[in-house]
Amino acid sequence: MKKILLIDSSPRKNGNSEVVVDTLAADLRNAEVTVFKMREKKCSPCQACGACQNRETQLCVQEDDYTKLLPIINECDAIVLASPIYNHQLNSMAKVFIERLYPFFNYVGKNMSNTSKFGKKAALVCSCWGGPRDVYEKYADWTVKCFSQMGAEEMKSLVFDQIPGPGDIKKHEGYIKQLHELAKWLAA
Repeated sequence: MKKILLIDSSPRKNGNSEVVVDTLAADLRNAEVTVFKMREKKCSPCQACGACQNRETQLCVQEDDYTKLLPIINECDAIVLASPIYNHQLNSMAKVFIERLYPFFNYVGKNMSNTSKFGKKAALVCSCWGGPRDVYEKYADWTVKCFSQMGAEEMKSLVFDQIPGPGDIKKHEGYIKQLHELAKWLAA
């Protein structure tokens, strides 16, 4: 059974990122799915203390919910990060999630990682009101590559625009269809 981690980095309950994660979780009912809603958890920023480096397993000295997530990240087969776009970038909680992947960084390891499981799939799903879609798509494609640090070797990104209000993604049949296709890819 595939182990899949879904991260909702939006501070907004019932927002578009939550719809993304909930839709994927429903489609992935034949997998072992962990949903991590950052707004409901204590997730401190990386302190850049370096205590996590030069270790064989992932460890962070901070005692928060993100540290408890490290073994799940290590063992999962796939991961999806859903984030709104704020000021032309991922929101701050998504950045915290990415920065806290530092315990997986090992500059001499395969793909610069110390994960025990390679070959993972990773996806970044961004939602926004508008803006330069082509720029956001390039940004998302570039950003999802950071998941190679935790063992991802196949990556995808999706940008859903013209969804200004909470849950507006539901009004776009094409976006929901793309999420169903993403779920199939994650489960394969």
